[in-house]
Amino acid sequence: MASETPALSVHVKITVDPTKTDDFLKALRPTYEHVIAEPKNTFFELYRGTTPGVFVIVENWNADSDYMFNVQIKKDYYRPYHAALKDMLLKPVEHEIYSRMPGNEWTSVKQDS
Repeated sequence: MASETPALSVHVKITVDPTKTDDFLKALRPTYEHVIAEPKNTFFELYRGTTPGVFVIVENWNADSDYMFNVQIKKDYYRPYHAALKDMLLKPVEHEIYSRMPGNEWTSVKQDS
């Protein structure tokens, strides 16, 4: 059965001072907990780049861009994280948003063994 639910994948590249990696992870934890509790959030993973201090967050949402820009990013629980992040950043945060292809022709999800 084809999926007609709007879906987005949000990729956020964050470059922090490598000496502040632990502080970054500590600041991210409460926001992570809030985001994964959101009913429209279907996936969240944090990746570490090969360059020290570089991280990429990948979030998938059963939502459209209107919801993300007008509802989700305005939630209060992001404020402490963004405030803490300012003193750690070496570069501006980069955001990319992708829309899922319609249907399930290009979808595969495997469970961990």
